[in-house]
Amino acid sequence: MYRYIIRRIIWSIPVLLLLTFTVFALMRIIPGGPFDFAGDKALPRAVTENLERRHHLDWPLLWQFTSYLLGDDVAGFICEGMPVIPGCDAVLQSYQLGVSRGLIRGDLGISMRQRGRSINEIVGESFPISLQLGILSMGLALIIGIPLGTLAALRQNTWLDYTSSFFAIIGLSIPNLVLGPLLIWIFALKLNWFPVSTWGAKPPFLLGFIPIPDLKFWAHATLPTIALGTALSASIARLTRASLLQVIREDYIRTARAKGLAENVVVVRHALKNSLIPVVTILGPLTIAVVTGSFVTEFIFGIPGMGKHFITSIGNRDYPLITGVTVVYATLLVVANLVVDILYAWLDPRIRYD
Repeated sequence: MYRYIIRRIIWSIPVLLLLTFTVFALMRIIPGGPFDFAGDKALPRAVTENLERRHHLDWPLLWQFTSYLLGDDVAGFICEGMPVIPGCDAVLQSYQLGVSRGLIRGDLGISMRQRGRSINEIVGESFPISLQLGILSMGLALIIGIPLGTLAALRQNTWLDYTSSFFAIIGLSIPNLVLGPLLIWIFALKLNWFPVSTWGAKPPFLLGFIPIPDLKFWAHATLPTIALGTALSASIARLTRASLLQVIREDYIRTARAKGLAENVVVVRHALKNSLIPVVTILGPLTIAVVTGSFVTEFIFGIPGMGKHFITSIGNRDYPLITGVTVVYATLLVVANLVVDILYAWLDPRIRYD
């Protein structure tokens, strides 16, 4: 298992590099630049050129990526040693400005639109909030989805089964883009039970991401968590029901009942554990759904998380912020898939990756 984990981590490195380069290149290919406008007014050409030179946007694309990945000093060191390499003339003129220490050293760069702020600082402030929302949404999905799917399977073709299936279909059919404003309109504007927007906890957090769970925090977190977690709980409920229906018809379940084991022991110890294997398998894609869904949910509820920064940075062409947030999310997804594989092997002892 340890060899498998190490092998997966090593394989994830080229995946992250390819993803980073793709986002890095695409953002520079798209027409328009980060310094074309200041508000509604176009900047003078001389000012734009100075800003682009400071952030190395006048370098060839591969040298820009080298600077982003390894740092300005490494790019300058290479060009000083081999100045005949194409593009080195531009590098040697401005690498001393030193705006990048390199992703490999944990530096995500400097924001091009938020003056004086580094991407590490922006991510450090917003990531714990996105993580809190993601954990709450995934927790809500598991707490609702697994019991609902289990009850539907154990009471197949009863009113309980039909009711849970109905709500699962409703949950899957309504995207959070629609559910979010609907929740705000009903529970915030009409009933005045919850606040309309913002987040109820601010740094510093315990262990970097755990907020104080006071009434203000739960009041602000309830509606975004429901908007993001409802569709996930519906998916988990449907998959749990289908998997458990298949498992409880297996021979070993009939054997367990024939031996006189109590029904709750048969269901919980023998049937439910094996039926959760498909559920665990889709936790990786569900994590992706949480990540992509949080972009919209954070924007709708005005939550100062990474999703909100990601959306606004696309409009502002803030290249380092877009690439930095993408790298952080991609790393999270790689870790999530690795955790899923480990849980998969734990639930089914026949699965070994030695």
